[in-house]
Amino acid sequence: MNNFFIVEPCTSSGGFEIKLQDRKIDLKLAESAISKIGEVVANSPVVLLAKIDDYSVSFYASGRMMVKSDKKMKQELIDRLAKKIIDGLTSGGAI
Repeated sequence: MNNFFIVEPCTSSGGFEIKLQDRKIDLKLAESAISKIGEVVANSPVVLLAKIDDYSVSFYASGRMMVKSDKKMKQELIDRLAKKIIDGLTSGGAI
């Protein structure tokens, strides 16, 4: 997608993965940032779980995000959602 992050399918979960390149996620700051674009469902020192639009998203400090959905997603929708998530995390200072 761009040199800041990459999106790829995750065949084991039926969703897709967003990976930051050479960046980490501050999960404490991410909680506040994600609350502005979705709903934080649960958090721990290891993972932050959220609902954004109709998607379940798991955030990891390593810079990895797993997105799961019950419906088949077209690449355009995946790219749009990834951008929304990255923009939210960036504006919240979480990455």
